[in-house]
Amino acid sequence: MDIRMKAAAGAGLVGSIAVILYLTLAGDLSVYWFSVAVLGALMVVCETMGERMASGGRSTYGIIVIFAAVVSLNTPSAMIVALCGAFHLHMLERREDPWELALAGSTYAICAWASSAVYHALGGASRAFTFSGAMRSLLPLLVAAGVFWMLNTLAVGLALRWRDGVEPARFLLGDALKLLPNHFLYALIGLGMGVIYAQNAFHVAMDLEGRPLLDAGGNQVILGSVAESIRGLFAVMALTAILGVAWYFSGKNIALLESYDRSMEVLVTHLERREPYLDGHAVRVAEHAARIAERLRLPIYEVKRLRHAALLHDLGRPAIPLEVLLQRSPLSEEEFERVKSHPLEGASRLEEVSYLSDMAEAVRHHHEYYDGGGYIDGLKGETIPLSARILAVADAYDAMVHPRPWRDAKTHEAALAELRENAGRQFDPEIVEHFIASLQVEGTGAERRAERRAAVSEESVSVEAETRVEEEARRPAPERKRRAKRREEILRERREARERLEREAMRRLEEDGGSTPARGETGDEEGRGYEAASGEEEER
Repeated sequence: MDIRMKAAAGAGLVGSIAVILYLTLAGDLSVYWFSVAVLGALMVVCETMGERMASGGRSTYGIIVIFAAVVSLNTPSAMIVALCGAFHLHMLERREDPWELALAGSTYAICAWASSAVYHALGGASRAFTFSGAMRSLLPLLVAAGVFWMLNTLAVGLALRWRDGVEPARFLLGDALKLLPNHFLYALIGLGMGVIYAQNAFHVAMDLEGRPLLDAGGNQVILGSVAESIRGLFAVMALTAILGVAWYFSGKNIALLESYDRSMEVLVTHLERREPYLDGHAVRVAEHAARIAERLRLPIYEVKRLRHAALLHDLGRPAIPLEVLLQRSPLSEEEFERVKSHPLEGASRLEEVSYLSDMAEAVRHHHEYYDGGGYIDGLKGETIPLSARILAVADAYDAMVHPRPWRDAKTHEAALAELRENAGRQFDPEIVEHFIASLQVEGTGAERRAERRAAVSEESVSVEAETRVEEEARRPAPERKRRAKRREEILRERREARERLEREAMRRLEEDGGSTPARGETGDEEGRGYEAASGEEEER
């Protein structure tokens, strides 16, 4: 963990404890320990219910509990509840970094301190709610929520800068602003939760009825306290159930989105089997494109969508006959027209799926030239979508540094030289420079996140493998043998299919007689969709 993050975590934790002690000792504010215990436990549960996403982020409901504590308790009590946000039930199992836990808890506590102070200073009701009091508390609550959001955004932005190299301004103008409506919604839910927890509904009802039950049942103070505790616990359990349902469906949505990501990679892997020399091309282009987007400080969401578009940028290639793609002789005009149709074919397929339709524009235009000489639509300059200009550079570089049946791979230095040479003609000069700069930086945030994603994926695969082994061990021996035999057959069929494609590709190359067409210095890779700058191939 970065030393700056450790320093911030330590300072935040010490500062939070100091403020709590000052408010309780010098400020004469008592801590409501029963309420702190109940809401603190709920805070831990809500943090545990968070879903970890592929990007490494987490979606939790802890902020709702913090706002419930802010409106129903005093400031030191709310801060202690917020500190509980450092914990969740899986932290030992996942071996969480203690410094990261301390940073999360202290950030929550400091934000709770500021928002609680603002809320009470503006006249927000607390621990004696009526309907009118709750309505009067709306404005103080929204102002307090705004303060909480600003401080939390600043803290998260700095943490992302120190850990991943993400500029705080990019985070603020991107994901933080998109989450602002959700933040205010959570604040309103927290107000409702605080009202339910803090109001003395039982006593109000008894006052209206002359408190006959308490008079007949015994000591009013004791029974009243017991009733309030039962009512509070019931309210918390009911709200926990509601949050649990929300978490369940939220988790399903997140799992569904992540399944889309995995489905894309599986689809791309399947498509690339048709042309064995493409193995891994789409994934590498996606990483290059994401790195460029990060250099341009695009919002995190747009970086992810660009990565998806890069994975699917050659979705239309199966529409091109394999003999055309593998042909070493010059393409005829008709053949080249078929090659040029693949961006349009891929974009058309994406437009048919609502979740993928916003990627169609990048796929359609990723073979446009910056000077207007490309295809499909002959767009020029900045009329070409930014995402397509990024894909063009990422696609060209990866194509040049990997071999193809009709030519050898270029060196890294030669590929960069050709990108620079054709900047302003085929490529956006700014994109080229950002891409080259991203390759020259060691240990970028994108690389570190890629390493973490790989580690998470490896761990997930390991867990899934262990689960399958346990399931297999419980199966009857004959069934295990049948399943093992079937797996071997599937693997053999896949291996034979791959070898058959490779033999077919080599046979067609041999039939062409090994003649290599004349090219300019770089060529358009026979027009086959891998931009590697200019040359005679543009004429085809």
